Amino acid sequence: MKKNRAITIFAFISSCWVNPASAAPATDEIDWSAMLAEHDMVWEKLPTKWDQGPFLGNGEQGTLMYQTSPTTLHWDVGCSAAHEHRPIEEDDLTEKNVATLNRGRHFIGHLELNLPAPLTDGQARLHLWNAEATGTLSSSKGTATWTTLVHATEPVMRLDIAAKGELAGTTLTYVPEEARNPRAVRSKNPRSPVNPPPVVAELPDGVHTAVQNLVAGGQTAVAWAKQESPDGERLWLSVKHSYPGNEAAGQAVAAVRAATAADPDTWTRTHRDWWHNYYPDSFVSTGDPYWDSFYWIQQYKLACATRDKGWIIDNQGPWLQPTAWCALWWNLNIQLSHSGGYVANRRGTVSALSHRLGINRDNLTLNVAEPYRADSYAIGRNTSNWDLLGHAGEPGGRAKIDKNIGRETGDLLWALHNVDLEYRYWVDTDLRDKTLYPLLLRAVNYYRHFLVKKDDGLYHLPSTHSPELRNADDCTYDIDLLHWGVGRLLELAEEKGLSDRDEPLIKVWNDLKTNLVPAHVNETGRMIGANAQLNGGHRHWSHLLAIYPLRTLTPEPPEDRELIAKSLARWHSFGRGVAGYAFTGASCMASLLGDGDEALRYLNVLKSYVRPNTMYSEIGLPVMETPIHGATAMQEMLLQSWGGRLRVFPAVPSSWPDVQIHKLRGEGAYLVSAKRENQSTRWVFVEAEKGGTVEIAAGISNPTWITSPGVKVEPAEAGVYKVTLSPDDKVLFWPKGTPKPEMTVKPVKRQGGIHRFGLPSDNSRN
Repeated sequence: MKKNRAITIFAFISSCWVNPASAAPATDEIDWSAMLAEHDMVWEKLPTKWDQGPFLGNGEQGTLMYQTSPTTLHWDVGCSAAHEHRPIEEDDLTEKNVATLNRGRHFIGHLELNLPAPLTDGQARLHLWNAEATGTLSSSKGTATWTTLVHATEPVMRLDIAAKGELAGTTLTYVPEEARNPRAVRSKNPRSPVNPPPVVAELPDGVHTAVQNLVAGGQTAVAWAKQESPDGERLWLSVKHSYPGNEAAGQAVAAVRAATAADPDTWTRTHRDWWHNYYPDSFVSTGDPYWDSFYWIQQYKLACATRDKGWIIDNQGPWLQPTAWCALWWNLNIQLSHSGGYVANRRGTVSALSHRLGINRDNLTLNVAEPYRADSYAIGRNTSNWDLLGHAGEPGGRAKIDKNIGRETGDLLWALHNVDLEYRYWVDTDLRDKTLYPLLLRAVNYYRHFLVKKDDGLYHLPSTHSPELRNADDCTYDIDLLHWGVGRLLELAEEKGLSDRDEPLIKVWNDLKTNLVPAHVNETGRMIGANAQLNGGHRHWSHLLAIYPLRTLTPEPPEDRELIAKSLARWHSFGRGVAGYAFTGASCMASLLGDGDEALRYLNVLKSYVRPNTMYSEIGLPVMETPIHGATAMQEMLLQSWGGRLRVFPAVPSSWPDVQIHKLRGEGAYLVSAKRENQSTRWVFVEAEKGGTVEIAAGISNPTWITSPGVKVEPAEAGVYKVTLSPDDKVLFWPKGTPKPEMTVKPVKRQGGIHRFGLPSDNSRN
């Protein structure tokens, strides 16, 4: 049953000086089912690789389908919770990325669809609106259809197959795998002792189990049951992980039994309802067929990969493949994967990061060497999603650890910048007081053990690692993050009303704010560190974090604008050594400069890196962050929020003349809806969840406005207005001399045909 959720911009009465009239309610023209159907991925031939196939997930359990032989289709069985738990005390610090080897993800198993005759053809479709995949299969004398979903709120996937002709008798089989670490397999460095083989059993009621009991404790369990019909089969499958106990098997069995006993229509409807309520939290339409489809697939992917206070999006999501990166990577990947949900008003896609940092804070202490544990937190380059245990680097180098990893120090501070964004965008003071402030305090404290005040009167850092590049004294990566962290602590202390008596460290932070060495700069732009300029291709922008995402270096002063432009150009001047995320990062920086055409030029390069199903890989191995950050880069063109100002349509490319956004979120808990038509902004509507004072750069040179009663609007500078609102207040801007807009929210007319991700047939083009 098709369900549409209307977006309504509510009526409100203005007591403003300009137009004290009421705004009529307006209902959108979005048929969500039809709109998202235009962005469904379609396979005109069957995928044969992980980076081609349809994928589904519920934030923990996931599956991904592709063909492995003429008579076999393969559905992965993935679970973001399933990790090994070998003790950190037993880590050999000389092993590179030992945390991943000992506490990373492990293989579970897969489903096979076994066909009695070879296939001659096949098609598939991923239906975004219902989060279901369907397909058809053909042999010379038979046909079959299949449907898969991973339930949105229950830990169960369901797969239906119906077959006739010579494909009658098609069967589904679960194939368990040994609980091996993919990185250890790839490097031929198996863990010892090895995990025992899975134990397969059938229970009296016909539920089957495959249980992996792990040598370090805990278990991963798969349970499944089948129901046969005259023309096929229905299979339910659940995968669960438990630690330190062995509850997973019982949980998976219970989930399957509940699913098989449920009314099928009700069970399916609750799944669909979750997704139907998810999408309308915000809306973006640019009229660009490629990027609009890409954007909505990433919004789908985010909700497949994580949930509110669930699992952090690691490098695999719930679709583990053979890889070296079967864990959390903290020097860019985590931060980018969670970067888009703030502006997109999708807190459930970002809250796992703050949640798991908060509940694992004691392990952040164990990540540093023993002399610093009394007052410090840090995180290693890679850790388990389960416990965040991973040996942190330290300035000057940490004994036994790889010379680069052992100096990588700033990753926790960058992750806490994401947590700070969550606080800023929702103004959640509990998050501020219980997680952000205490973790940031101890993350900054860690650096204090290594800072050295030199003859110039400034505090300097010994050698640390600029991720993906090199080691340097006064490394810009760390200096940028430390300047941000100290400044943010002072701001938070002021927000909380803390005095020097309440927080003795305020004096220390003020000293650091004044006397911490600035990032090094020369005629080429921002440097990697002291006596270290960028002289070659570099995929990571670790020396440019002050520009994006920290925005502690902004283009408002002309000299800083010049420095940003120079540094960005230098970074991309070498034409080698880059990756997909180098272009999404550059796009965001170009948007910061207000250059939408340049931002889109960078973003368009990402197309060559995106796989048919919008997944991404490096050296053939999957990683999650880059396509998701591509959607973030689109948002940077449409709304920016920093420095107490909402910037509406700050960098829209000239090739996007018409743009519509609805309920994108800005810092201060403001929701922004706006319409751009023929390269001109027609209206901007801002709602305040919490209230406060904000500057609004509406992109309308001479606007008229109406507001809720009591709202104060004052001109701040050309095109910018200072607005003071109470909770639930609203303000609408539109060009002076034109009628008050209807504020209808609907998709922008597409510039050309539909772009389909997926796989075209051999004789067609995508």
